[in-house]
Amino acid sequence: AYVVKSTDISLNNAVDNLLYEDSRNCALLKEAVMNFLADNHYKAAEKISFDDVPGHVVKGLLIVFGRNSKKDANGTNVDELTSICVSALRRKPNGSGS
Repeated sequence: AYVVKSTDISLNNAVDNLLYEDSRNCALLKEAVMNFLADNHYKAAEKISFDDVPGHVVKGLLIVFGRNSKKDANGTNVDELTSICVSALRRKPNGSGS
């Protein structure tokens, strides 16, 4: 959580942060960077090169873009619990599941 709070994510460092989180498996940083890119997707598409980003990271980014959609690729309604944010999971009480 400290890394996320102490990191200022910008268009200049978004890919570096994404690659760092991928190498360290830092889910909260990944979520923060992905949300930043989703919120700034037009600017990111113009200014950022994703050439060095691994395919599985790009796939995750596409999932974040589609998170607001309640349908999958087949047009079937998707259960909300299949795509929940890490921060939302952290807010859930331990053991109660609610």
